Amino acid sequence: MLDDPIIQLAGVVVLAFGVTWLGERARVPVILPLLLTGFLIGPVLGWANPDALLGDLLPPLVSIAVGLILFEGGLSLRLREMEGQQRVLWLLVTVGVGITWAIGAVITSLFTELSVGMAILTGSILVVSGPTVIGPLLTLVRPSRSVASILKWESIIIDPIGALLAVITFEILLLGGPADAPSGGILSDMVAFVIAGVFVGAVVAFLSAEALRRHWVPEHLQPLFGLSIALLSFMTADALVVESGLLATTVLGFTLANQRRARTEHIIQFSEVVRVLLIGVLFIILSARITTEQLRVDLPGAIALILALVLVARPLAVAAATWRSRLTWQERTLLGGVAPRGIVAASIASVFALELQHEGIAGAEELTPLVFAVIVGTVIIYGIGMGPLARRLHLAERHQEGCLILGAGRVERAIGDALADSGVAVVMATTNRQDHYEARMAGRRAFYGNVLTRDVDLDLDLSGIGRLLALTPNDEVNTLACREFATTFGGAETFQLSPRRQATGIGSDPASEYGGRQLFGEEWDSPALEAFLDHGGRVRRIRLGSDPEIFESQLTAEHVASILFIVKANNRVHVIVSDNTTPLRDAAPGDTVIALVADEE
Repeated sequence: MLDDPIIQLAGVVVLAFGVTWLGERARVPVILPLLLTGFLIGPVLGWANPDALLGDLLPPLVSIAVGLILFEGGLSLRLREMEGQQRVLWLLVTVGVGITWAIGAVITSLFTELSVGMAILTGSILVVSGPTVIGPLLTLVRPSRSVASILKWESIIIDPIGALLAVITFEILLLGGPADAPSGGILSDMVAFVIAGVFVGAVVAFLSAEALRRHWVPEHLQPLFGLSIALLSFMTADALVVESGLLATTVLGFTLANQRRARTEHIIQFSEVVRVLLIGVLFIILSARITTEQLRVDLPGAIALILALVLVARPLAVAAATWRSRLTWQERTLLGGVAPRGIVAASIASVFALELQHEGIAGAEELTPLVFAVIVGTVIIYGIGMGPLARRLHLAERHQEGCLILGAGRVERAIGDALADSGVAVVMATTNRQDHYEARMAGRRAFYGNVLTRDVDLDLDLSGIGRLLALTPNDEVNTLACREFATTFGGAETFQLSPRRQATGIGSDPASEYGGRQLFGEEWDSPALEAFLDHGGRVRRIRLGSDPEIFESQLTAEHVASILFIVKANNRVHVIVSDNTTPLRDAAPGDTVIALVADEE
């Protein structure tokens, strides 16, 4: 049954989702369980054989998938992110790449049995980082904005550069190349690569934006339209210059993300789904290709290469790129401690290994397992170490327990003050200038602006923030905000007040279908909270005693009308939602209850 191609193809997709979901739940870099799954179903159990299943289609399918991943990455690049840091980024992807390439090639040549040409090729492949690993790490750790922006931009821009270096090395050093004028041949190849990728990507982006602006593409076809133009860019550029399709898709995504003529929300949302699917499928397929013989990689050589890249190449590259920059020493240290390898390195190594084996190049069969060993090693090191390093440098919070409160009126400020006084990070966002002023005067982190506008995340500081509390009197705004921030915090961490009760005959409220989880209780909508405060009610903090048996009577004696939050001793926050009929089940002695307390009279 496992020999059935349908079962193998469908099984890989199902496994990709399942393993990705488990990795997200366990809060570990998802690349590790994906690689282990591929090893398990491939060389260990023999359930899947990608070469037999896909045959000659495997290399082009891998290249196209990587092009689509870079297209999605390009869609996340916005110029405003890098204001003031352009020089650091440019040096990282030029001087930093050169340093990493040289050190990787030298260590590979010294500590493995690969030839000098193969060592140089290996070094060129290992200069890439990739958004497939950096993105999840940034989501998990949430370091300072400047570090996150530089790492994200570098991981996306460096991939086409690494592909270019690998192609040039592949053609010149291993397959002969232009023997009469090698330096001129290299230069012309590089120029042709850049021109083809940039020109094709920019032209397709311009035409696509114009088509979207003129509404030539119906809304329901826009996700498929985005996928089609990415494939069009890739195949057109790749037909002109080999591997320039990766640059073309990156330029296409970047240009669409920064143009203002047309909306691209549907394309971006669909591209994110495609990226997650492709990453899972690719890692499983590529790791399943490795045979048991290839798994016996030269372990001392692989360890030496990993240590050289982590302890020497990356710190030197960052030191050169950040020299005389405005970054603090903590930010430089964190940048020097993050450079995992991902799907682009794996895919380039797999594709080139097949070509090299066809050409009969010695050592070709050792390229893929060596690169995969570096991927696993760097992901383990950086995946485990980035969070503690960022927290040690005070560039990230251990727990993202803070609350983004939408609104800064009297009710919102009362709730925000109680949370902040309990040790919870609070950011208040409002479009009312007077409310913003009063929140700032009370010492709260406050943002003046519309959180539903495009690129608001570039201005809104969410360090330490892990959930949304939409508390404005406008139910529609609350619902839209919850939909918007569900992608940032997750649907389980977006909350809004219960909507106002609707008149008889009115249909179901959009908040119940599209919004976030409803806070506190159905009776506590915005008018009810305002009325409660008008009649002398307060939002108070109550520290629970040592005996759980008397929690109820303690709160009754305090005239508690409703429990809003429970703040644990470690500052973890339990938000009380409307369907929680036993809120004190999560409470323990010493916890702080934030509650609505009625006036004694």
